[in-house]
Amino acid sequence: MVQDTFKYRKENFGELPVQLNHLTIYLNFLDEYIEATNCLDLTAHFTLNSIELDAKELTIVSVEWTEVSEDSNASRALLYKYNSDQNKLIVELPKQVQAGERFRIRTVTRCIPSDHILEGIYKDSTPPGAPQQYISQCQQWGFQRIMPIFDDCRAKCTMTTTMEASAAYTHLISNGNVSRKHNPTGKPVPKPGDPSRQIITYENPVPMAPYLFIAAAGTWDTLADHVTYGSGRTVGLEYLVPPGRTLNAVIPMEILKQAVLWVEKTQGYEYTGDTYRTITMNKSNFGGMENVGNTTIVTDAALIDDHTLDQLLMYAHAVIVHEFEHNQCGSETTMETPFDVWLNEAYTVDVERMFMADVFDSVFVRLTQIDSIRNPLLGPLAVEDAGYAGRIVREGFNDPDELIDAVTYVKAAEVIRMLRMILGKEAFNRGKELYFNLYKHSNANTDQFFACFEEVSGRSLSRFKENWLYHIGYPTVTAVPHYDPDTRTFTIRFQQESSVPGNFQLPIEVALVGKDGQDISGTQTVFELSQQTDSLMFPNLPEEPAFASLNRSYSFYGVLKEQEVNTDRLRLQARIDPNLFNRVEAVRRLTDRQRIMLLNDPDAKVDSDWLHLYGELLQESSVSPGLKAFFLRIDEQPLNREYAAWYRELVTARQSLMSSVTKSFKPDLVKSFLDVDTYGERHSPKDGIEERILKHVLLDLVAVDDSPESHDLILDHFRKATTAQDKVSALTVLNRSSAPQRREILESIYQAWHPHISGYANYLRIVASGTREDVFEMIEQEKKRPTFNITNPTWCRALFLTMAANTKMIWTDVGIDWITNVIIEFAAFNPFVASRLLNVFQHVKKLKPDLRILVESALRRIVSEVSETVSPTIHGQASAYMSEVQ
Repeated sequence: MVQDTFKYRKENFGELPVQLNHLTIYLNFLDEYIEATNCLDLTAHFTLNSIELDAKELTIVSVEWTEVSEDSNASRALLYKYNSDQNKLIVELPKQVQAGERFRIRTVTRCIPSDHILEGIYKDSTPPGAPQQYISQCQQWGFQRIMPIFDDCRAKCTMTTTMEASAAYTHLISNGNVSRKHNPTGKPVPKPGDPSRQIITYENPVPMAPYLFIAAAGTWDTLADHVTYGSGRTVGLEYLVPPGRTLNAVIPMEILKQAVLWVEKTQGYEYTGDTYRTITMNKSNFGGMENVGNTTIVTDAALIDDHTLDQLLMYAHAVIVHEFEHNQCGSETTMETPFDVWLNEAYTVDVERMFMADVFDSVFVRLTQIDSIRNPLLGPLAVEDAGYAGRIVREGFNDPDELIDAVTYVKAAEVIRMLRMILGKEAFNRGKELYFNLYKHSNANTDQFFACFEEVSGRSLSRFKENWLYHIGYPTVTAVPHYDPDTRTFTIRFQQESSVPGNFQLPIEVALVGKDGQDISGTQTVFELSQQTDSLMFPNLPEEPAFASLNRSYSFYGVLKEQEVNTDRLRLQARIDPNLFNRVEAVRRLTDRQRIMLLNDPDAKVDSDWLHLYGELLQESSVSPGLKAFFLRIDEQPLNREYAAWYRELVTARQSLMSSVTKSFKPDLVKSFLDVDTYGERHSPKDGIEERILKHVLLDLVAVDDSPESHDLILDHFRKATTAQDKVSALTVLNRSSAPQRREILESIYQAWHPHISGYANYLRIVASGTREDVFEMIEQEKKRPTFNITNPTWCRALFLTMAANTKMIWTDVGIDWITNVIIEFAAFNPFVASRLLNVFQHVKKLKPDLRILVESALRRIVSEVSETVSPTIHGQASAYMSEVQ
């Protein structure tokens, strides 16, 4: 019998034996443990003699049967068996419970919060002089680490939660509204007879899945505000921040207010609670987590200060609206099982993206999204190219954290976007309104989601659903354009290929562009390709088109190849296509041709026509700075996926292309760099984001010659910089140089920045981006510093994931050995980070022979040293990569 590669499959999620009606919880935060008393009010779905509750790493104090009558406190002890290996508490009922019968079970248990297992209730970083800070993370199955439960998305119920803890805490937080009966002022009250303790009760009247539960005891300052809806109803807003940092929450609060009202206006959703609260936390594997009325966000993303990088400022906008939208999609309407987690996340990411496009330049935002799709380490295209993962609705999993990846958040969001393009905005909006109306305060699965859109559109979406959600792989579409001057007809013949059986239904946004650089009237369309081959015709055209602008704004997820396109046509498109994304894409395609030439012949000479176009773009003044940065940036990864695993050669090719540009245009590059002013006064942190990105691209190009003049320019930029982004940009380029002051300056930065969580993370990113031979020595030095805490995910991500993306240094004997050791080290206490590091090896079967031998040996070592018991995720992922090469 072949051993199953997955611990959990869809069939493991059978019907729940009970309906959870209500939980009455008492959480007591004590010095060495947290004691949880939980009365589960249940209704049997069928005849029961026992029930099986999820319970992970708990001490069971007692299990009792309690009378259903509110007037009775009678209870009796029950027999139980705690199968800790299976994380199950099996409770024998005192009598046979009939279907439809209501009954109550009360458990008293204890949990010991960890400082590195970041689920259940765990130890967060604590402010000086304050008692130990606690925060909870229950997605997906963290509730069972706090108390026994049916830890299932479908176990939605109302809750009353009472919390007791030291009076030294400023806040005790859980879901729902504060009970004015027990806490008239909305604040904790002293425990009767013991003023050193305090108590607060929350009432949550809306059915909620266990994974959304929050319990937090900590010391925070509060920034309070409110929004008033068009209905006249006011909702209180709170930011709980580390002591002394309320000023850093002012801008995030403004973003939140904007997001709340934007969601009402564009999504028709009005928050139902009295207060919506954001809680900062220092430790989390995730950027944020919705917890019904309380959103936790990592501190370096939740607050905006002098150490906030531009990408974190943009992320702050994204995560704030994302977590708020989860009140509708996720909390009110909840996925049925973890296999439907994409419903929660993809729809919410789609809303987040629309918000970002309204707040920032929409083309710039879309280009950054395409970067995430094409990311060579964690992007979904790279994941799918490996052939191991890529299904949106998974076949199975070993740990639910495996579902929190780019396939769920990026590819699936593209599927939602394509669904809207195929159906049209009006039908899509009617479908989503039906979905939320039908499944409000309940659960929904993938089939039910699509049934809503089928009902409003009157068309079958079964093939769309099947191919996009249940298979690994994406379409490669080849387009052959042809113009017939006799009939004045322009025809585009499309052919799609993929490893997926059947044909994708995909939208291709198309327009014909005239020689004047304008779309030819009446040719803008979204063509739905649903067959292997099909044609789109434009008859009776008033003029011969200059070209067809295809797959505008990356309308479908996959790869487009256009046949019979010469470089002159691409250069024209790069100059005049009114779709700015496709202008950038034309430049990238031209650059890709140069890249592939160098990959196959490193001694080849870069084409003068390509350099001439680059010089034109350098002088381009009609586009935004952000768009110009995308024009000028020379990426490491190719558009042609066949070369995606040529890691060492790609580094060399990029270096050659950049060197050619710098040799040809260095004075112009320096002048352009100096002309971009990012040092002036700003009225908002958003001011100058695109300029700073452009300045970094230009500095990267100037510094490629590693000359003393370039070193001086880098240091001058660093000394003049007034933003974290410019400082980090300068120091990142410095750490890739041979400048003699490099290590001395970096040490001074460590001394200045390490006391600040975000500043320290920025410094660690700089270290891990280094391309000098001492980079691994520097990383080991950072690991040994007393200030570095390996249990802090923010710092681990900054140091280790940045190094994993450092292609030049990772794809060496030393680099492969280093990352193997880190994966093994992290597997036991942070498999979430270890799994992302392991993605480095996902293309093992496509590597050149010498690298492939090294990676196969590394994978064998990981499989050998990380057992299924230590980490089923890492053992399973490494084993799957190995199976690809056997």
